[in-house]
Amino acid sequence: MLEDRTIGSTVADRSLRMVTALSAEVAVLRERLEIVERLAAERGLFGPAEVDAYRPAPEVAAGFKAKRKAFVERIFGAMRA
Repeated sequence: MLEDRTIGSTVADRSLRMVTALSAEVAVLRERLEIVERLAAERGLFGPAEVDAYRPAPEVAAGFKAKRKAFVERIFGAMRA
């Protein structure tokens, strides 16, 4: 029973690591996206509305899908550890 409480060995511990990693990733990405949108808007290039309206070409969408799959596998890999 004691081994079930060892840090890093339970599903709860792996879940916490996964949520922590995701939270850190999301926080950094949000900040960087806001910086890019602010810089682009300041220079008259584009704003958040254009980003929201963007529809990628099929080959770009396929690249996004592959990166998303790799990201999910990396994050959920913590559950298999």
